[in-house]
Amino acid sequence: MTGLSRSASPLSPPAPSGCFVTGTDTGVGKTVVMAALALCLRRRGVSVGVMKPVETGYGASSAGPSDGERLRACLAVDDPDAFMSPYQFAAPLAPLAAARQVGAVISLDRIAEAYGRLAARYRSVLVEGAGGLCVPLTDRDDMRDLIERLALPVVLVGRCALGGVNHALLTLEALQTRKILVLALVLNRPLPHQAASDADLQMASTVELLRERSGAPVLGPLPYVASLTEGGTAGVSELAHDPGIETLADLISRNGS
Repeated sequence: MTGLSRSASPLSPPAPSGCFVTGTDTGVGKTVVMAALALCLRRRGVSVGVMKPVETGYGASSAGPSDGERLRACLAVDDPDAFMSPYQFAAPLAPLAAARQVGAVISLDRIAEAYGRLAARYRSVLVEGAGGLCVPLTDRDDMRDLIERLALPVVLVGRCALGGVNHALLTLEALQTRKILVLALVLNRPLPHQAASDADLQMASTVELLRERSGAPVLGPLPYVASLTEGGTAGVSELAHDPGIETLADLISRNGS
């Protein structure tokens, strides 16, 4: 899955300033980080578009709003689903498995075309992946191939708890093998603080080791914001003022200049 032949496709989109937000795993807070980053950039006067190319578990009542719906609500954007979320599958499975269940085939061409439409509308476009980096999209493509196709640098979101070091370093190594630029590793706290000495020690040691070994700027840990679990926009707006998000916005702007 080198992606070399695909990158030469005439349908490859332009490359505005922006990034591809991926995670070390599912549930690490990619959507929240991307929404906060988009709000931070918007406050600086940057026009920002957002995209979630593939959503699974879409429409399940037990799952609450989808990632695309949350992004649309937080940012009050009115771009059509065909641009923001060209693929939506009901099954809560990996993208390839969810597509196979309904006889669909995910096309990187279609995603690239939708991205190009957003890139023509906005100065900066932020794209959120599904799950982790090596999640398969087609019989021969995974999330790394999509990142290469869109020619975007990566923001990696990871946990600052036990297991976070291994997951982050493996993901960074997978990006390095493709020579994909990593703007930053953002450590997130998707769960409330645990009043235990072990939890504090685990978080501190995770941050320290990743700063030593990652080879990328390490931002955070971002604070846990209780209102984020309520599905509202206030928590995202609060997080958009965090110094880690502000620094991430600086990196995005600098890379696009």
